[in-house]
Amino acid sequence: MKARLSLSILLLLAVLASGWYWIHQNTLVPIPLTEGRELFVPASPEFGQDTAQLEVLLPAGPGVEAFLATQSDLALIEKAPGGSWAGQLVSELEVSRHGRRWRVTLQKGWRLQDGSVLDAPRVAAAIGPEVQAMGGDIRMNEPSTLILQFKTRHDDALACLSRWRVPGTGPFSRKGNTLTRFDGFIWGKAGIAGLIVATDPALLESRAWAEGLAARRWAWTVFPGKVAPEDMAKVRLASYDELRIKDGSVWFLSRRLRRLRPQAEGWTRTRLFGAWKGAMDLPYDPLGM
Repeated sequence: MKARLSLSILLLLAVLASGWYWIHQNTLVPIPLTEGRELFVPASPEFGQDTAQLEVLLPAGPGVEAFLATQSDLALIEKAPGGSWAGQLVSELEVSRHGRRWRVTLQKGWRLQDGSVLDAPRVAAAIGPEVQAMGGDIRMNEPSTLILQFKTRHDDALACLSRWRVPGTGPFSRKGNTLTRFDGFIWGKAGIAGLIVATDPALLESRAWAEGLAARRWAWTVFPGKVAPEDMAKVRLASYDELRIKDGSVWFLSRRLRRLRPQAEGWTRTRLFGAWKGAMDLPYDPLGM
């Protein structure tokens, strides 16, 4: 009798321990996020300088697509300059201790380019295929909250959230290779009215590329190949600053563009929001101010 009682008590304790462990592992823990506003340094153009329509020359390929998407379609979260995570379209982010359940709370009042407000169904439609490809599903309990449930732990989930973009959420609307400023963007107006990306291979020939820069045709341009010495000399005499990117390309920036902060790891991640076109050539500023 005592043996049965002891066994029953042990079984009950095992069930309670298992239940406590399951609850403990399934409990959501907040992930610290800095405010997304910090990602968008506002422009401060003088009168009329925010009406600039810029043209840039870039080599055709996935880099152009990535660059244009950065301006028009924002990701849920993004790495802030200090290395922390910033909530771009997300105000709160929580994950269970076992790493298989995520709760995503969206920014309230985020106006999209089509006039609608950011909500859970819009985000679910945008990221749903990506979540399903990872063996997960999405549940929506509230208009601004999503639950992402995975069968296994995904240690790269934060990186995925920083890649998954929601169309029409950025400061520029996009049509092909043309960007147009969206004046209803939540953090204010961008410093330029629009931008067109040219990808004509003939314009990326060494001589044509250098002459276009010297004539100030381009606001900036990336040259992916080798530049003839005489063409490079012509470019260096123009009012452009050179930046070498890790992929080996050379990016020439016009000094007439104020506060353009290129991403050293790749020009495709550079934001246009806080840049504007100055009225004259400016002295070189190594801090980009």
